[in-house]
Amino acid sequence: MNPLLYLAAIPVGWVFLRWIRFRPQRGVLLVAALVPFNGLLEIAPGWMQVNGWKEALLCLTLAVALFVPHRRSEPRPALPWWSFGVALCVFGVVSAFVTAGMLGLFAIKITFFYFLVVPLILYLRPFTARDRDLLVTIMMVESVGIALFGLAQQGIGGAGLARMGYEYNETIRFAGGVLRSFGTFNQPFPFAFYLVMVLLVGGSVALANPRRPRNRVFLMATPILVLGAAASVVRAALAGLLVGALLLAVVRYRRQLMPVILGSVAVLVVGGVAVSQAGSSLFSASSLADRSTGWNTVIRTVGSHPFGDGLGSTGAAAAKLLVQELGPMAEKLPYATGEVQIYGRPYQPDNYYVKLLIELGPIGLWLFSVILVVIYLMAVRAARTLRGPDAALALGVAASVLASAVAALASSYFEIFPSDFYFWLLAAVVGCAVTQQSPSPATVPDAVGEQVTR
Repeated sequence: MNPLLYLAAIPVGWVFLRWIRFRPQRGVLLVAALVPFNGLLEIAPGWMQVNGWKEALLCLTLAVALFVPHRRSEPRPALPWWSFGVALCVFGVVSAFVTAGMLGLFAIKITFFYFLVVPLILYLRPFTARDRDLLVTIMMVESVGIALFGLAQQGIGGAGLARMGYEYNETIRFAGGVLRSFGTFNQPFPFAFYLVMVLLVGGSVALANPRRPRNRVFLMATPILVLGAAASVVRAALAGLLVGALLLAVVRYRRQLMPVILGSVAVLVVGGVAVSQAGSSLFSASSLADRSTGWNTVIRTVGSHPFGDGLGSTGAAAAKLLVQELGPMAEKLPYATGEVQIYGRPYQPDNYYVKLLIELGPIGLWLFSVILVVIYLMAVRAARTLRGPDAALALGVAASVLASAVAALASSYFEIFPSDFYFWLLAAVVGCAVTQQSPSPATVPDAVGEQVTR
């Protein structure tokens, strides 16, 4: 980054600090509004390449939440997974330093930064009902524009996107000769996962109160988001969307169950038949077979590595460590397959649970699985006990957690930005609603009682 930008960042940081001085929640909301557009830096001029801006804003927000005195007005959020989270962090940090020394900081940052920082900020300065409502509004509004841009990329084509500054095989990717849309992100995967998350969370909130203008417009725009997710040709996202939508339908919106099933099947049919080339990739078993070969190899080695090979020994963290050691040429090496480490770039498990099993062994996998289960159960219980918009939000988060858990079976979901940021943000947001016992719907503008269909 241009050194002059560091000087320019000083007054910007000062203004930001003054803006969040009394309400650090604003800092989290600002980051939530900006992170879906981080991928646009891929085509931004060099002087705009500000690396680490999101981490810097969150660290400044955390500093304000920690050190600026304030009169406490809201109860601390419920974070029932915190003890398991601490155990996982301690285990992971020790593992990273033992494996890679100070270079293990890369792996720690990728694995635990949002996991720790975002819930801690909300623990110190919990989101109010209005904050939660604003977050949902941000997600609804931005997702429609992002999905439209993703669909427009099908018309622009790979050559046109390359002229805009995107790179082939990095951002511009194909499935059976068909372009995979990526929206404002740097790859199709975060684009698809983001749209699925917004569809489930925003859809639950909108269905609970379809009379509110914001919700009505979002419901009308949901086909755009579904088509955008389908255009990414990310099977893990489509599977997560189907599972999450079924949870919404079974738990609360029973009259919408059959349309959800039919709509999801229709999307798969459109992706697999109408676009036959994409369908051959979408439904092909060869990709899964290639991945399962590596997974089986990993499982066979678990007995000889009960504590794992160390945090950061696979995936994005390991790739970054390799570049740090060997230089930029390491990025040109082929990916390893079938082994944890062979000649080439570090093994990419494409399954977050297998990744944890490799790096932290059965203990780390068990701790993380418990955290997911606890968050899911908290959200489901909150959906049944809270009132008004918070109940719908909690149910949407429960569906999103379930979708994330499914997507992680075929992707490194929890180290894909901004999926990791939003996951821990939404989990903490539900915790805020739980301890505040969800104020009556009248406290949120234009809100009415939730619609419960049985």
